[in-house]
Amino acid sequence: MSNHSTFINKIIKSKNKIVKWNNPDIIRLISPATEHYQYITNADGNHGYFWYLHKLTEHVEGTVVELGNRRGCSTLAIYDALKEGQKFYSFDIINDCRYVTPEVKKDPRVTINNNFDSLDREKIDSTFEKRSISMLFCDTIHTYEQIKAEYDVWEEYLTDDAIIVVDDIQDQTASSDKRSKWKFHEEWDGVKFDVTKDAHNPTGFGIYLK
Repeated sequence: MSNHSTFINKIIKSKNKIVKWNNPDIIRLISPATEHYQYITNADGNHGYFWYLHKLTEHVEGTVVELGNRRGCSTLAIYDALKEGQKFYSFDIINDCRYVTPEVKKDPRVTINNNFDSLDREKIDSTFEKRSISMLFCDTIHTYEQIKAEYDVWEEYLTDDAIIVVDDIQDQTASSDKRSKWKFHEEWDGVKFDVTKDAHNPTGFGIYLK
């Protein structure tokens, strides 16, 4: 954990949070005319979370899991930083990976399954061994109840020093009772980092160490 904490504190101080793509062609399906191109290039300075995902994937060893892959921008950021020997699983319940290129889908290191409920214990157990996931990125429904349930289900499959990344930790728009993922952030009793101001401002971005 100390190694993770030192690394995260170091990258937080970096000023230029723009992905340096190992393969710039990987984002070719995202037209420069779209808002998503502005986001993934962090043109507005508020979408550095793709850079964080890229950096964290470079840093960790072992399996990376993404819960929620709509459009595929974060999928590309994780994939581009993937090392030989790593495995990457990306799950959703809606099939909309419009920006994910064919070579990513065909890469044997990658499994993309858009018929995979993030809370389906049976599917999770049949896919993963206990303590096998080094990084978990959660970006599904924007409520405390959802992220709490996801962590409870996936915790036994995380390594003892896993990194958990949660998008939209301060977004309250999707919750009628205004209980957002921020409650999860407040309750976390391990090391935690709120990097909202330069990652996904104002809806939030958090990094957690077990």
